[in-house]
Amino acid sequence: MVAYLKKNVLLVFIVAILFLVVSSDARLSMMVTKTEIDSICTSKYINSSHCFEVLNSIPKIAKLDFPGLTKVLISYQSLAISKTLKQIKLLERNTTDWKTINLCGRLYEGALHDNDRSLGFLAAKDYDSFYYRISGVSINIATCNDELKTMKPIPQFLIMESTVIDNIVLMIERILECYITKETVKC
Repeated sequence: MVAYLKKNVLLVFIVAILFLVVSSDARLSMMVTKTEIDSICTSKYINSSHCFEVLNSIPKIAKLDFPGLTKVLISYQSLAISKTLKQIKLLERNTTDWKTINLCGRLYEGALHDNDRSLGFLAAKDYDSFYYRISGVSINIATCNDELKTMKPIPQFLIMESTVIDNIVLMIERILECYITKETVKC
């Protein structure tokens, strides 16, 4: 009888562990809800009107899980970075402050590289490396912005574009922290 109970307790324990693992993985694959979108966009660090505009423009967002939404946001951000990089390249030919514009071009190219690398880390569920790469995008953009503010006249259109790109970084970081890695301290 004791052996039978030990065997059943072990079986119950194994089933309970499997249930916990499966339910935590299932949560990661759950689809994004309107409430969660509201939570992402109403963070005090995120420009909520831009966030809602971006997220509401994503077709079939309700069919995405959080890693899927993150991939879409990285693609969206990469398009914005590429567009801004083209503007920087055009400005390179028509500026007296070639050094600053050239630096911004290299920083934006680095941001594109960080975005590309981050997708691999996201797929591998290496969230520390993913966070490092996504944060690198923000650092590159902020460094360029600091340099642009020293120019006369200040190219406001580039600063506005960088604000949009950086807001997407904040959205991605919020999704990572609150819904993928669930660091509820920051949520």
